[in-house]
Amino acid sequence: MGLLQQLDGNWLIGIQKTLNTDWLTPIMIFITKLGEGGYLWIAICLLLLVFKKTRRLGILCSLSLLFAFISCNVILKPIIDRTRPWIVFKEVHAFLPHPGDSSFPSGHSTNFMAPSWALYLNTLPIRRGEMQKGEALPSLGWGGESVSRRLMHRLGIVAVILAILVGFSRLYLGMHFPTDVIGGLLLGIVCATIIAIIIRNIENKKGVIGERIKG
Repeated sequence: MGLLQQLDGNWLIGIQKTLNTDWLTPIMIFITKLGEGGYLWIAICLLLLVFKKTRRLGILCSLSLLFAFISCNVILKPIIDRTRPWIVFKEVHAFLPHPGDSSFPSGHSTNFMAPSWALYLNTLPIRRGEMQKGEALPSLGWGGESVSRRLMHRLGIVAVILAILVGFSRLYLGMHFPTDVIGGLLLGIVCATIIAIIIRNIENKKGVIGERIKG
């Protein structure tokens, strides 16, 4: 056993011994279920896509979720093939059955953080002074329509916090090592950021339907 894995396991054991209580366990199970299969974010993405005022945002979140799923579940998990912590460390208590795949990175953390970060990142307040003449301010919707940026940004903050809680619930329940969760959260952020950059570059080349800054 490597030093990093030993430290990772001791860290997880310490979390469980310190925090596991009868009243907190069902709460953590509920939180972890929010990230199960990506179903919650799939539903949110579909809802964003339905309405014209949130359609562009829905595309960004959907592509971020898809990119994160492929990167994590299809590529990295099979390649790295890390054993689940309770199999390696007998002191770790698994509160849920084996999900059937490997441990790194955490799929719950990755797939919840990616669309959450997309929601947060793409609704950041934009100051006119920071934009150049002729630069487009893309709407959050379609055809120039847009929902309140401030409202969606606040929801993005809530979503990112919830993504972190989902990741923490995986530690509490003994399903992942800490580095699995940290890696998953970071992977989700990277995936959403890459999608945002790609979409923005495409829009800049083809022209963005939205308000343009005049001189």
